[in-house]
Amino acid sequence: MTANFDEILKALRQYSEEELISIFNAAIENVKSESKPVSKCDCPYCSGRQVILYGKKHGKQRFLCKECSHTFITTTHTMMSKSHYGEDIWHEMFLDTIAGNALSFSEKRLGISHQAAFNMRHKILIAMQDVFSDNPTTLGDVCELDETYVLDCYKGKKLPETFTRGPRKHGAKAGKRGISNEYVCLCTGVQRKGDVIVAAANRAKPSMEELASVFDGHIEDGSLFLTDGLRSCRVLESMADCTVKNVEKESASFYHLNTVNNLHSYIKRQYDFYRGVATKYINRYNVLFAVAYRKTAEVLGKLSSLLFRVGQTSYTHTLRDIRSLRLLLI
Repeated sequence: MTANFDEILKALRQYSEEELISIFNAAIENVKSESKPVSKCDCPYCSGRQVILYGKKHGKQRFLCKECSHTFITTTHTMMSKSHYGEDIWHEMFLDTIAGNALSFSEKRLGISHQAAFNMRHKILIAMQDVFSDNPTTLGDVCELDETYVLDCYKGKKLPETFTRGPRKHGAKAGKRGISNEYVCLCTGVQRKGDVIVAAANRAKPSMEELASVFDGHIEDGSLFLTDGLRSCRVLESMADCTVKNVEKESASFYHLNTVNNLHSYIKRQYDFYRGVATKYINRYNVLFAVAYRKTAEVLGKLSSLLFRVGQTSYTHTLRDIRSLRLLLI
């Protein structure tokens, strides 16, 4: 015992006083982090704080809540749950998704398979839908509302011989002139210097019922909506104490749709970059377009915190959810 102590003292003499203080502080922090009970995270089931270390599970630290007796790990209820990949890979995939990078780029950069990249991206998109379902976006002050159209797409699916049209190559145009059933309508609302709503509901000009399904519960009282004169937009005034104005009947430069048209250009650029988005998945990507269009640090930080933090709200989704949850079937 004495020999070991002398060896330790001899080793410590090699360090300066500042280095010894740093080593001592690091040792204290290490002892604190390994002591029980541990409150690294609250229980995702009951929010209890009486949490202790409880071994390992699949190489990850497991915890036990003394209040409800549930065990959990650092990915429970997050979109990373039941994944073979670590948090670093998921963070990078999240950043690639927000940046609008292609799946082929992400899979090569992160060293994962195409199927794994596809599954991770769609779990992220579905989790983002969950977040905005729990925290609905509201449009207030001055807003612009308009619709845009993108070609329907059946990527990854072989069309039957009896289908209404033949297959299209990437970059091809619609077989019919004007707005036809080959186009999907995206209803868009933009608050100037504020939030964005993008959702698809139909294949033609939106009716009152379809606009209500997109914007009901997302309008603040006292807001002003600028439109291109679409009659069905009048339904907004029945959903909230707001005013709808037709910009074509106003002469002042204040009345314009430049902001929402800029959003449409951004969506179409991304749509072309992706070489189309499967129509059944379009509303998942619409949530992404709404977030990525402005890319404010506050929104991205809050979104990242919600998706990666262990909490009572579950953002866990399975491969079955990817194939069947919230698909747009029109």
